Amino acid sequence: MDDDDCDFEKASKKNKSKINIFDDRVSLEDARSIIKSSQINAEDDEDEDVINFDDTPVGVKFTNKSNEQSVKVTPMPDLSSLALPASLSGNSMPRTDASNSSYMQFNAVTYGHNRSRSLTLDKNFSKTSLTSSQSSFMDIEEVSAEDTKKNFTRADVENLQKEVLSLKRSLLSAKKDRWKKLPVDETLQRIIRGEVYSLEMYKSLEDKLDLIDKAVRICDGNAITAAVLFFKQSVTSQIFNREILSRPVAANHYLSYLKSHFDTSEYINTLLLLGRNEEAAMYKYKTCVAAPDVSVKISKLRDCMRSFFQNDSQLSFDSSLVEQYIDLLERQRPIEETDAQLESSGKSTLFRDFPRKRSLLDMPVVTTLYYCCLYHYDLGENSLASPLSLKKRHMISDKQFLWTSISARARLRNWKDIEALLTTKSWFGGTKMKAVIAFEKIVNILHRNGAPPDVLDKYISMIDNLEQRLSVAKKVECHKAVVDTLVALKNRQELEQYTSKLERYSKEGLYAHDILNSSTIKWR
Repeated sequence: MDDDDCDFEKASKKNKSKINIFDDRVSLEDARSIIKSSQINAEDDEDEDVINFDDTPVGVKFTNKSNEQSVKVTPMPDLSSLALPASLSGNSMPRTDASNSSYMQFNAVTYGHNRSRSLTLDKNFSKTSLTSSQSSFMDIEEVSAEDTKKNFTRADVENLQKEVLSLKRSLLSAKKDRWKKLPVDETLQRIIRGEVYSLEMYKSLEDKLDLIDKAVRICDGNAITAAVLFFKQSVTSQIFNREILSRPVAANHYLSYLKSHFDTSEYINTLLLLGRNEEAAMYKYKTCVAAPDVSVKISKLRDCMRSFFQNDSQLSFDSSLVEQYIDLLERQRPIEETDAQLESSGKSTLFRDFPRKRSLLDMPVVTTLYYCCLYHYDLGENSLASPLSLKKRHMISDKQFLWTSISARARLRNWKDIEALLTTKSWFGGTKMKAVIAFEKIVNILHRNGAPPDVLDKYISMIDNLEQRLSVAKKVECHKAVVDTLVALKNRQELEQYTSKLERYSKEGLYAHDILNSSTIKWR
Protein backbone atom coordinates (compact mmCIF):
# COMPACT_ATOMS: atom_id res chain seq x y z
CA MET A 1 0.00 0.00 0.00
CA ASP A 2 1.50 3.35 -1.02
CA ASP A 3 1.42 6.63 0.86
CA ASP A 4 -1.65 7.91 -1.01
CA ASP A 5 -3.69 4.92 0.10
CA CYS A 6 -2.61 5.46 3.72
CA ASP A 7 -3.69 9.07 3.60
CA PHE A 8 -7.02 8.11 2.18
CA GLU A 9 -7.56 5.51 4.94
CA LYS A 10 -6.84 8.04 7.64
CA ALA A 11 -9.12 10.58 6.06
CA SER A 12 -11.93 8.04 5.76
CA LYS A 13 -11.69 7.01 9.44
CA LYS A 14 -11.79 10.58 10.64
CA ASN A 15 -14.74 11.54 8.48
CA LYS A 16 -17.01 8.80 9.79
CA SER A 17 -17.92 10.94 12.75
CA LYS A 18 -18.33 14.17 10.75
CA ILE A 19 -21.61 15.76 9.69
CA ASN A 20 -22.14 16.79 6.02
CA ILE A 21 -23.01 20.51 6.11
CA PHE A 22 -24.47 20.29 2.58
CA ASP A 23 -26.94 17.60 3.44
CA ASP A 24 -30.57 18.51 2.70
CA ARG A 25 -31.50 17.91 6.36
CA VAL A 26 -29.02 20.50 7.65
CA SER A 27 -30.43 24.05 7.83
CA LEU A 28 -28.48 27.20 7.03
CA GLU A 29 -28.11 28.21 10.69
CA ASP A 30 -26.84 24.74 11.62
CA ALA A 31 -24.35 24.87 8.74
CA ARG A 32 -23.02 28.21 9.96
CA SER A 33 -22.61 26.94 13.51
CA ILE A 34 -20.87 23.80 12.25
CA ILE A 35 -18.46 25.90 10.18
CA LYS A 36 -17.67 28.12 13.22
CA SER A 37 -17.09 25.11 15.47
CA SER A 38 -14.93 23.42 12.83
CA GLN A 39 -12.73 26.50 12.58
CA ILE A 40 -12.32 26.68 16.38
CA ASN A 41 -11.47 23.00 16.57
CA ALA A 42 -9.10 23.39 13.63
CA GLU A 43 -6.79 25.44 15.81
CA ASP A 44 -6.48 22.51 18.26
CA ASP A 45 -6.53 19.65 15.82
CA GLU A 46 -4.89 20.30 12.48
CA ASP A 47 -5.78 16.87 11.15
CA GLU A 48 -9.54 17.45 11.05
CA ASP A 49 -11.06 17.81 7.57
CA VAL A 50 -14.22 19.29 6.20
CA ILE A 51 -16.67 16.98 4.48
CA ASN A 52 -17.46 17.39 0.75
CA PHE A 53 -20.85 17.01 -0.92
CA ASP A 54 -20.32 13.28 -1.36
CA ASP A 55 -19.12 12.59 2.24
CA THR A 56 -15.47 12.48 1.17
CA PRO A 57 -12.71 14.46 2.83
CA VAL A 58 -11.66 17.78 1.33
CA GLY A 59 -8.44 17.60 -0.61
CA VAL A 60 -8.91 14.00 -1.79
CA LYS A 61 -9.38 13.36 -5.50
CA PHE A 62 -9.95 10.01 -7.17
CA THR A 63 -8.26 9.06 -10.41
CA ASN A 64 -8.51 5.91 -12.45
CA LYS A 65 -5.47 4.82 -14.40
CA SER A 66 -5.20 1.43 -16.15
CA ASN A 67 -8.41 0.23 -14.50
CA GLU A 68 -6.82 0.62 -11.07
CA GLN A 69 -8.22 3.01 -8.50
CA SER A 70 -5.85 5.40 -6.87
CA VAL A 71 -6.27 8.41 -4.62
CA LYS A 72 -4.57 11.74 -4.97
CA VAL A 73 -4.56 14.42 -2.31
CA THR A 74 -5.11 17.91 -3.70
CA PRO A 75 -4.31 21.06 -1.82
CA MET A 76 -7.11 22.73 0.11
CA PRO A 77 -8.66 25.65 -1.85
CA ASP A 78 -8.95 29.07 -0.30
CA LEU A 79 -12.62 30.08 0.07
CA SER A 80 -12.06 33.11 2.24
CA SER A 81 -13.25 35.35 -0.56
CA LEU A 82 -16.77 33.93 -0.16
CA ALA A 83 -17.17 36.17 2.86
CA LEU A 84 -17.83 39.50 1.17
CA PRO A 85 -17.63 42.90 2.86
CA ALA A 86 -20.85 44.40 4.13
CA SER A 87 -20.61 47.13 1.49
CA LEU A 88 -21.53 44.53 -1.17
CA SER A 89 -25.06 44.32 0.20
CA GLY A 90 -25.83 47.51 -1.71
CA ASN A 91 -24.89 48.39 -5.32
CA SER A 92 -21.14 48.69 -4.72
CA MET A 93 -18.46 46.10 -5.43
CA PRO A 94 -15.43 45.10 -3.25
CA ARG A 95 -12.27 47.05 -3.73
CA THR A 96 -9.00 45.51 -4.78
CA ASP A 97 -5.48 46.49 -3.85
CA ALA A 98 -1.96 45.31 -4.42
CA SER A 99 -2.04 42.85 -1.55
CA ASN A 100 -5.27 41.23 -2.72
CA SER A 101 -5.20 41.22 -6.53
CA SER A 102 -8.44 39.34 -7.02
CA TYR A 103 -11.73 39.04 -5.23
CA MET A 104 -14.73 36.76 -5.37
CA GLN A 105 -12.41 33.96 -6.52
CA PHE A 106 -12.53 30.48 -5.09
CA ASN A 107 -11.53 27.05 -6.23
CA ALA A 108 -14.01 24.26 -6.73
CA VAL A 109 -13.23 20.57 -6.99
CA THR A 110 -15.96 18.84 -9.01
CA TYR A 111 -17.01 15.30 -8.31
CA GLY A 112 -19.61 13.03 -9.89
CA HIS A 113 -22.34 14.08 -7.49
CA ASN A 114 -25.92 13.68 -8.67
CA ARG A 115 -27.28 16.88 -7.06
CA SER A 116 -24.78 19.69 -7.42
CA ARG A 117 -21.13 20.58 -7.74
CA SER A 118 -18.90 20.14 -4.71
CA LEU A 119 -17.39 23.13 -2.99
CA THR A 120 -14.49 22.59 -0.58
CA LEU A 121 -13.89 24.83 2.39
CA ASP A 122 -10.39 25.63 3.54
CA LYS A 123 -9.33 25.28 7.16
CA ASN A 124 -7.87 28.78 6.87
CA PHE A 125 -11.38 30.22 6.56
CA SER A 126 -11.18 33.07 9.07
CA LYS A 127 -13.70 33.50 11.85
CA THR A 128 -13.84 37.22 11.39
CA SER A 129 -15.07 36.87 7.80
CA LEU A 130 -18.28 35.24 9.02
CA THR A 131 -19.27 37.92 11.53
CA SER A 132 -22.35 39.89 10.54
CA SER A 133 -20.85 43.20 11.71
CA GLN A 134 -18.06 43.08 9.09
CA SER A 135 -19.47 41.04 6.22
CA SER A 136 -22.64 39.62 4.62
CA PHE A 137 -22.99 35.95 3.93
CA MET A 138 -23.58 34.98 0.28
CA ASP A 139 -25.67 31.86 -0.19
CA ILE A 140 -23.71 29.17 -1.98
CA GLU A 141 -26.79 28.25 -4.03
CA GLU A 142 -26.75 31.69 -5.63
CA VAL A 143 -23.18 31.34 -6.87
CA SER A 144 -23.27 29.78 -10.34
CA ALA A 145 -20.40 27.96 -11.92
CA GLU A 146 -20.04 30.63 -14.62
CA ASP A 147 -19.77 33.43 -12.09
CA THR A 148 -16.89 31.68 -10.38
CA LYS A 149 -14.86 31.87 -13.57
CA LYS A 150 -15.27 35.64 -14.11
CA ASN A 151 -12.72 38.13 -12.84
CA PHE A 152 -14.25 41.58 -12.40
CA THR A 153 -11.92 44.56 -12.46
CA ARG A 154 -12.52 47.95 -11.02
CA ALA A 155 -12.72 49.49 -14.48
CA ASP A 156 -15.53 47.08 -15.44
CA VAL A 157 -17.52 48.02 -12.37
CA GLU A 158 -17.08 51.73 -13.02
CA ASN A 159 -18.21 51.31 -16.65
CA LEU A 160 -21.34 49.47 -15.55
CA GLN A 161 -22.13 52.17 -13.01
CA LYS A 162 -21.70 54.87 -15.65
CA GLU A 163 -23.98 53.03 -18.05
CA VAL A 164 -26.69 52.65 -15.41
CA LEU A 165 -26.50 56.36 -14.60
CA SER A 166 -26.70 57.24 -18.31
CA LEU A 167 -29.79 55.08 -18.78
CA LYS A 168 -31.43 56.64 -15.73
CA ARG A 169 -30.78 60.14 -17.08
CA SER A 170 -32.19 59.16 -20.49
CA LEU A 171 -35.32 57.74 -18.88
CA LEU A 172 -35.90 60.83 -16.77
CA SER A 173 -35.31 63.07 -19.80
CA ALA A 174 -37.79 61.10 -21.88
CA LYS A 175 -40.43 61.31 -19.15
CA LYS A 176 -39.97 65.05 -18.83
CA ASP A 177 -39.93 65.68 -22.59
CA ARG A 178 -43.18 63.80 -23.10
CA TRP A 179 -45.15 66.60 -21.52
CA LYS A 180 -42.90 69.37 -22.77
CA LYS A 181 -43.43 71.01 -26.15
CA LEU A 182 -40.06 71.05 -27.85
CA PRO A 183 -39.21 73.34 -30.77
CA VAL A 184 -40.34 71.96 -34.10
CA ASP A 185 -36.78 71.80 -35.46
CA GLU A 186 -35.61 69.72 -32.50
CA THR A 187 -38.50 67.29 -32.87
CA LEU A 188 -37.75 66.86 -36.57
CA GLN A 189 -34.10 66.18 -35.80
CA ARG A 190 -35.17 63.47 -33.37
CA ILE A 191 -37.27 61.88 -36.10
CA ILE A 192 -34.36 61.97 -38.52
CA ARG A 193 -31.94 60.46 -36.00
CA GLY A 194 -34.41 57.74 -35.03
CA GLU A 195 -34.75 58.92 -31.44
CA VAL A 196 -37.85 58.94 -29.24
CA TYR A 197 -40.19 61.80 -30.06
CA SER A 198 -43.72 62.91 -29.32
CA LEU A 199 -46.09 65.11 -31.33
CA GLU A 200 -48.90 65.18 -28.79
CA MET A 201 -47.96 68.58 -27.38
CA TYR A 202 -48.49 70.38 -30.69
CA LYS A 203 -52.09 71.42 -30.16
CA SER A 204 -52.58 74.49 -32.35
CA LEU A 205 -53.20 74.36 -36.08
CA GLU A 206 -50.22 76.66 -36.70
CA ASP A 207 -47.83 74.29 -34.93
CA LYS A 208 -49.10 71.30 -36.90
CA LEU A 209 -48.79 73.08 -40.24
CA ASP A 210 -45.37 74.39 -39.27
CA LEU A 211 -44.35 70.81 -38.52
CA ILE A 212 -45.41 69.69 -42.02
CA ASP A 213 -43.83 72.67 -43.82
CA LYS A 214 -40.46 72.34 -42.07
CA ALA A 215 -40.44 68.59 -42.68
CA VAL A 216 -40.98 69.29 -46.39
CA ARG A 217 -38.12 71.82 -46.40
CA ILE A 218 -35.63 69.36 -44.93
CA CYS A 219 -36.74 66.74 -47.51
CA ASP A 220 -36.97 63.79 -45.12
CA GLY A 221 -39.66 61.29 -46.08
CA ASN A 222 -40.08 59.79 -42.60
CA ALA A 223 -40.54 63.20 -41.02
CA ILE A 224 -43.05 64.27 -43.69
CA THR A 225 -45.07 61.07 -43.33
CA ALA A 226 -45.10 61.30 -39.53
CA ALA A 227 -46.20 64.93 -39.61
CA VAL A 228 -48.97 64.30 -42.16
CA LEU A 229 -50.32 61.28 -40.30
CA PHE A 230 -50.37 63.21 -37.03
CA PHE A 231 -52.17 66.06 -38.79
CA LYS A 232 -54.68 63.62 -40.28
CA GLN A 233 -55.48 62.13 -36.88
CA SER A 234 -55.75 65.38 -34.98
CA VAL A 235 -57.92 67.55 -37.28
CA THR A 236 -61.22 67.16 -39.07
CA SER A 237 -61.42 65.81 -42.61
CA GLN A 238 -62.43 69.20 -43.99
CA ILE A 239 -59.36 70.92 -42.57
CA PHE A 240 -57.08 68.09 -43.65
CA ASN A 241 -58.38 68.10 -47.23
CA ARG A 242 -58.10 71.88 -47.46
CA GLU A 243 -54.51 72.00 -46.24
CA ILE A 244 -53.24 68.94 -48.09
CA LEU A 245 -54.39 70.39 -51.42
CA SER A 246 -51.91 73.25 -51.07
CA ARG A 247 -49.01 70.94 -50.19
CA PRO A 248 -48.41 68.52 -53.10
CA VAL A 249 -45.16 67.09 -51.68
CA ALA A 250 -46.86 66.15 -48.42
CA ALA A 251 -49.80 64.74 -50.41
CA ASN A 252 -47.48 62.52 -52.46
CA HIS A 253 -45.89 61.10 -49.32
CA TYR A 254 -49.32 60.49 -47.84
CA LEU A 255 -50.40 58.68 -51.02
CA SER A 256 -47.27 56.56 -50.97
CA TYR A 257 -48.01 55.59 -47.37
CA LEU A 258 -51.60 54.62 -48.22
CA LYS A 259 -50.52 52.58 -51.24
CA SER A 260 -47.84 50.67 -49.34
CA HIS A 261 -50.36 49.85 -46.60
CA PHE A 262 -53.03 48.75 -49.13
CA ASP A 263 -55.58 51.31 -47.98
CA THR A 264 -57.31 51.26 -51.37
CA SER A 265 -60.42 53.29 -50.59
CA GLU A 266 -58.56 56.15 -48.87
CA TYR A 267 -55.92 56.12 -51.63
CA ILE A 268 -58.52 56.48 -54.38
CA ASN A 269 -60.47 59.15 -52.47
CA THR A 270 -57.30 61.18 -51.96
CA LEU A 271 -56.46 60.93 -55.67
CA LEU A 272 -59.94 62.15 -56.57
CA LEU A 273 -59.59 64.97 -54.03
CA LEU A 274 -56.36 66.08 -55.70
CA GLY A 275 -58.02 66.00 -59.13
CA ARG A 276 -55.99 63.04 -60.35
CA ASN A 277 -58.97 61.18 -61.77
CA GLU A 278 -57.04 59.18 -64.36
CA GLU A 279 -54.69 57.74 -61.72
CA ALA A 280 -57.67 56.87 -59.53
CA ALA A 281 -59.44 55.13 -62.42
CA MET A 282 -56.36 53.15 -63.44
CA TYR A 283 -55.65 52.06 -59.88
CA LYS A 284 -59.25 50.97 -59.43
CA TYR A 285 -59.08 49.09 -62.73
CA LYS A 286 -55.90 47.34 -61.55
CA THR A 287 -57.55 46.17 -58.34
CA CYS A 288 -60.58 44.89 -60.27
CA VAL A 289 -58.47 42.91 -62.74
CA ALA A 290 -56.69 41.17 -59.85
CA ALA A 291 -59.89 39.32 -58.87
CA PRO A 292 -59.36 35.56 -59.39
CA ASP A 293 -62.96 34.65 -60.27
CA VAL A 294 -64.18 35.71 -63.72
CA SER A 295 -67.72 36.49 -62.60
CA VAL A 296 -66.48 38.70 -59.76
CA LYS A 297 -64.01 40.36 -62.09
CA ILE A 298 -66.75 41.21 -64.61
CA SER A 299 -68.97 42.68 -61.89
CA LYS A 300 -66.15 44.81 -60.45
CA LEU A 301 -65.12 46.04 -63.90
CA ARG A 302 -68.65 47.17 -64.66
CA ASP A 303 -68.80 49.14 -61.40
CA CYS A 304 -65.39 50.63 -62.14
CA MET A 305 -66.46 51.71 -65.62
CA ARG A 306 -69.63 53.39 -64.33
CA SER A 307 -67.88 55.13 -61.43
CA PHE A 308 -64.65 56.29 -63.03
CA PHE A 309 -64.52 55.99 -66.82
CA GLN A 310 -67.98 56.90 -68.07
CA ASN A 311 -68.27 60.04 -65.95
CA ASP A 312 -65.03 61.55 -67.29
CA SER A 313 -64.99 62.73 -70.90
CA GLN A 314 -61.18 62.60 -70.97
CA LEU A 315 -61.34 58.85 -70.35
CA SER A 316 -63.77 58.04 -73.16
CA PHE A 317 -61.18 56.08 -75.17
CA ASP A 318 -60.13 54.13 -72.11
CA SER A 319 -63.79 53.49 -71.35
CA SER A 320 -64.24 51.77 -74.73
CA LEU A 321 -61.24 49.54 -74.04
CA VAL A 322 -62.60 48.52 -70.66
CA GLU A 323 -65.95 47.75 -72.24
CA GLN A 324 -64.28 45.56 -74.88
CA TYR A 325 -62.38 43.72 -72.17
CA ILE A 326 -65.61 43.04 -70.30
CA ASP A 327 -67.20 41.79 -73.54
CA LEU A 328 -64.20 39.51 -74.15
CA LEU A 329 -64.53 37.97 -70.69
CA GLU A 330 -68.25 37.45 -71.19
CA ARG A 331 -67.49 35.74 -74.52
CA GLN A 332 -64.73 33.53 -73.13
CA ARG A 333 -66.70 32.23 -70.16
CA PRO A 334 -69.40 30.24 -72.06
CA ILE A 335 -66.88 29.02 -74.65
CA GLU A 336 -64.62 27.71 -71.89
CA GLU A 337 -67.47 25.97 -70.07
CA THR A 338 -68.74 24.26 -73.25
CA ASP A 339 -65.34 23.17 -74.54
CA ALA A 340 -64.24 21.89 -71.12
CA GLN A 341 -67.28 19.61 -70.98
CA LEU A 342 -66.73 18.50 -74.58
CA GLU A 343 -63.09 17.71 -73.98
CA SER A 344 -63.75 15.79 -70.77
CA SER A 345 -66.42 13.68 -72.49
CA GLY A 346 -63.94 12.53 -75.18
CA LYS A 347 -66.51 12.70 -77.94
CA SER A 348 -64.68 15.30 -80.04
CA THR A 349 -61.80 13.96 -82.14
CA LEU A 350 -60.44 17.48 -82.56
CA PHE A 351 -59.95 17.96 -78.81
CA ARG A 352 -58.57 14.44 -78.58
CA ASP A 353 -55.99 14.96 -81.33
CA PHE A 354 -55.14 18.52 -80.32
CA PRO A 355 -55.77 18.81 -76.57
CA ARG A 356 -55.98 22.23 -74.98
CA LYS A 357 -52.89 23.36 -73.09
CA ARG A 358 -54.66 25.77 -70.75
CA SER A 359 -57.92 27.56 -70.08
CA LEU A 360 -59.22 30.20 -72.46
CA LEU A 361 -60.30 32.52 -69.64
CA ASP A 362 -58.49 35.84 -69.36
CA MET A 363 -56.54 35.29 -72.57
CA PRO A 364 -55.76 38.23 -74.94
CA VAL A 365 -57.87 38.93 -78.00
CA VAL A 366 -55.38 37.49 -80.52
CA THR A 367 -54.97 34.32 -78.46
CA THR A 368 -58.75 33.99 -78.29
CA LEU A 369 -58.91 34.42 -82.10
CA TYR A 370 -56.31 31.68 -82.59
CA TYR A 371 -58.31 29.40 -80.27
CA CYS A 372 -61.53 30.03 -82.18
CA CYS A 373 -59.81 29.48 -85.55
CA LEU A 374 -58.36 26.21 -84.24
CA TYR A 375 -61.51 24.69 -82.71
CA HIS A 376 -64.49 26.71 -84.08
CA TYR A 377 -63.43 27.87 -87.55
CA ASP A 378 -66.61 26.90 -89.36
CA LEU A 379 -69.11 28.55 -86.97
CA GLY A 380 -71.38 31.31 -88.26
CA GLU A 381 -70.92 34.96 -87.43
CA ASN A 382 -73.84 34.91 -84.98
CA SER A 383 -71.99 32.49 -82.68
CA LEU A 384 -69.86 33.68 -79.76
CA ALA A 385 -66.99 31.39 -80.79
CA SER A 386 -67.01 32.52 -84.43
CA PRO A 387 -63.67 34.03 -85.58
CA LEU A 388 -65.49 36.50 -87.83
CA SER A 389 -67.70 37.66 -84.94
CA LEU A 390 -64.65 38.12 -82.75
CA LYS A 391 -62.86 40.06 -85.52
CA LYS A 392 -65.79 42.40 -85.99
CA ARG A 393 -66.49 43.08 -82.30
CA HIS A 394 -62.90 43.73 -81.27
CA MET A 395 -61.83 45.48 -84.46
CA ILE A 396 -59.07 43.06 -85.36
CA SER A 397 -57.14 44.17 -88.44
CA ASP A 398 -57.03 42.10 -91.64
CA LYS A 399 -53.32 41.38 -91.19
CA GLN A 400 -53.81 40.10 -87.65
CA PHE A 401 -56.79 38.00 -88.70
CA LEU A 402 -55.04 36.45 -91.74
CA TRP A 403 -51.80 35.71 -89.87
CA THR A 404 -53.65 34.11 -86.93
CA SER A 405 -56.02 32.13 -89.15
CA ILE A 406 -53.23 30.71 -91.33
CA SER A 407 -51.23 29.74 -88.21
CA ALA A 408 -54.21 27.93 -86.67
CA ARG A 409 -55.24 26.09 -89.84
CA ALA A 410 -51.63 25.18 -90.67
CA ARG A 411 -51.33 23.47 -87.29
CA LEU A 412 -54.29 21.31 -88.27
CA ARG A 413 -52.66 20.80 -91.72
CA ASN A 414 -55.81 22.02 -93.36
CA TRP A 415 -54.28 23.44 -96.56
CA LYS A 416 -57.63 23.92 -98.30
CA ASP A 417 -58.81 26.46 -95.74
CA ILE A 418 -55.57 28.39 -96.18
CA GLU A 419 -55.97 28.41 -99.95
CA ALA A 420 -59.55 29.64 -99.54
CA LEU A 421 -58.35 32.46 -97.32
CA LEU A 422 -55.84 33.62 -99.95
CA THR A 423 -58.06 33.24 -103.01
CA THR A 424 -60.06 36.24 -104.18
CA LYS A 425 -62.24 36.93 -107.20
CA SER A 426 -61.01 39.17 -109.96
CA TRP A 427 -62.96 41.81 -111.88
CA PHE A 428 -63.82 39.44 -114.70
CA GLY A 429 -65.10 36.58 -112.54
CA GLY A 430 -61.83 34.72 -112.28
CA THR A 431 -59.84 33.93 -109.16
CA LYS A 432 -56.34 34.80 -108.08
CA MET A 433 -54.08 34.51 -105.03
CA LYS A 434 -53.84 37.65 -102.94
CA ALA A 435 -52.75 38.35 -99.38
CA VAL A 436 -52.46 41.42 -97.19
CA ILE A 437 -49.21 40.03 -95.78
CA ALA A 438 -46.14 39.06 -97.80
CA PHE A 439 -46.15 35.57 -99.31
CA GLU A 440 -42.66 34.85 -98.00
CA LYS A 441 -44.08 35.17 -94.45
CA ILE A 442 -46.89 32.80 -95.38
CA VAL A 443 -44.33 30.31 -96.70
CA ASN A 444 -42.40 30.52 -93.42
CA ILE A 445 -45.58 29.81 -91.42
CA LEU A 446 -46.43 26.81 -93.59
CA HIS A 447 -42.87 25.47 -93.42
CA ARG A 448 -42.82 25.65 -89.60
CA ASN A 449 -46.02 23.58 -89.54
CA GLY A 450 -44.65 20.88 -91.89
CA ALA A 451 -46.33 21.81 -95.17
CA PRO A 452 -45.43 19.47 -98.10
CA PRO A 453 -43.24 20.72 -101.02
CA ASP A 454 -46.10 21.00 -103.50
CA VAL A 455 -48.00 23.32 -101.12
CA LEU A 456 -44.89 25.41 -100.51
CA ASP A 457 -44.13 25.61 -104.25
CA LYS A 458 -47.59 27.06 -104.87
CA TYR A 459 -47.02 30.00 -102.56
CA ILE A 460 -43.32 30.48 -103.36
CA SER A 461 -44.30 31.09 -106.98
CA MET A 462 -46.44 34.02 -105.75
CA ILE A 463 -43.35 35.96 -104.61
CA ASP A 464 -42.72 38.64 -107.21
CA ASN A 465 -39.03 39.31 -106.62
CA LEU A 466 -37.05 36.46 -108.23
CA GLU A 467 -33.97 36.84 -106.05
CA GLN A 468 -36.13 36.80 -102.91
CA ARG A 469 -38.09 33.84 -104.27
CA LEU A 470 -34.83 31.92 -104.84
CA SER A 471 -33.65 32.72 -101.31
CA VAL A 472 -36.94 31.57 -99.74
CA ALA A 473 -37.00 28.39 -101.87
CA LYS A 474 -33.48 27.44 -100.77
CA LYS A 475 -34.32 28.21 -97.14
CA VAL A 476 -37.34 25.88 -97.05
CA GLU A 477 -35.55 23.32 -99.30
CA CYS A 478 -38.21 23.33 -101.97
CA HIS A 479 -36.05 21.98 -104.89
CA LYS A 480 -38.64 22.32 -107.65
CA ALA A 481 -39.17 25.98 -106.74
CA VAL A 482 -35.39 26.53 -106.81
CA VAL A 483 -35.09 24.98 -110.28
CA ASP A 484 -38.03 27.00 -111.65
CA THR A 485 -36.62 30.20 -110.21
CA LEU A 486 -33.15 29.57 -111.75
CA VAL A 487 -34.86 28.91 -115.09
CA ALA A 488 -36.74 32.21 -114.74
CA LEU A 489 -33.39 33.88 -114.02
CA LYS A 490 -31.83 31.97 -117.01
CA ASN A 491 -28.88 31.06 -114.85
CA ARG A 492 -27.72 27.70 -116.31
CA GLN A 493 -24.38 27.62 -114.47
CA GLU A 494 -25.94 27.88 -111.02
CA LEU A 495 -28.66 25.39 -112.05
CA GLU A 496 -25.98 22.85 -113.02
CA GLN A 497 -24.24 23.34 -109.66
CA TYR A 498 -27.51 22.92 -107.78
CA THR A 499 -28.50 19.84 -109.85
CA SER A 500 -25.21 18.15 -108.99
CA LYS A 501 -26.25 18.22 -105.31
CA LEU A 502 -29.54 16.41 -106.00
CA GLU A 503 -29.97 12.67 -106.30
CA ARG A 504 -29.82 11.63 -109.97
CA TYR A 505 -32.94 9.51 -110.01
CA SER A 506 -35.06 11.44 -107.53
CA LYS A 507 -38.13 13.32 -108.65
CA GLU A 508 -36.43 16.71 -108.28
CA GLY A 509 -33.18 15.40 -109.85
CA LEU A 510 -34.96 14.08 -112.96
CA TYR A 511 -36.90 17.31 -113.23
CA ALA A 512 -33.70 19.39 -113.11
CA HIS A 513 -31.92 17.21 -115.74
CA ASP A 514 -34.90 17.46 -118.08
CA ILE A 515 -34.75 21.25 -117.80
CA LEU A 516 -31.01 21.27 -118.56
CA ASN A 517 -31.50 18.98 -121.61
CA SER A 518 -34.34 21.08 -123.00
CA SER A 519 -33.49 23.07 -126.12
CA THR A 520 -36.39 25.46 -125.86
CA ILE A 521 -34.93 27.49 -123.02
CA LYS A 522 -32.67 30.37 -123.85
CA TRP A 523 -29.92 30.73 -121.26
CA ARG A 524 -27.81 33.77 -120.60
